[in-house]
Amino acid sequence: MNFGDLMNRLEIIENAAEIPIYPACSLILKGHAKFFEERLNGTGVSAAELPYLLRIYRDNSRLTQRDLTEMFFVSEPVVARTLKNLENKGFIIRNRDPEKRTRKILSLTDEGIKISRQMLNIADEWENAILKNMTTEEIENFKKAIKKITVNSIEI
Repeated sequence: MNFGDLMNRLEIIENAAEIPIYPACSLILKGHAKFFEERLNGTGVSAAELPYLLRIYRDNSRLTQRDLTEMFFVSEPVVARTLKNLENKGFIIRNRDPEKRTRKILSLTDEGIKISRQMLNIADEWENAILKNMTTEEIENFKKAIKKITVNSIEI
């Protein structure tokens, strides 16, 4: 069966084993974005801003704009625009690095910390939902495989 022939959700579900990797990844990402957009509604955070906030939260005032550019494989203007939006919304602040005065370190405001914690709970909810019908062994094997796929993809 050709993936292009799959017209609706039911057909996709019934033929999931035949879906090539690229469209499967695309469907997972679309489902992820939809899940987060529904739960982030009214917070002021978009699904596209989510990884930035979570990375700043995780690295706790040790990141710069350039770090995010390298981590997410995106251009500096994309990162700059996203950070400006987050700053305007009151989620992040940029502080001058005392060691390198031309560089700015990113940190979260109290509101940014609050929303990041909320997003981590949503991320756990999403992961639990997508893995709900899998055994522990299947989940472990999937995580091993996805790590290898991620590394291979980065190295291309």
